Amino acid sequence: MSGYAEGPPTQQTHGWQSSVGGFLGDALAAWGQVEKVKAIRNSAGAQQADKKNTVELDNGAAVVVDAPKTTPSAASNETMIFGVPQKTVLMGFGGLLVLGVVLKVMK
Repeated sequence: MSGYAEGPPTQQTHGWQSSVGGFLGDALAAWGQVEKVKAIRNSAGAQQADKKNTVELDNGAAVVVDAPKTTPSAASNETMIFGVPQKTVLMGFGGLLVLGVVLKVMK
């Protein structure tokens, strides 16, 4: 037999390691409590009521980070050219044409 003791290895913690371990343990315990409350609410049907009251967004997110979905209206069916309404593009082109003619006359 050797002079070493048989058994599981022991872990020694020093100073900050034990405080971090304690903090992580407390955080996991708090998270466990949150999940427990969620499970109780889901079993009581509260989750279904929450889903009915939550606004569905364009990007599918459950948290309001965007504007709610808008239904397309008749005014938004305007012809777009490179993302700009056709009327605006034509007015801009007409303005440039008039400016070009005025500059040509002034020369």
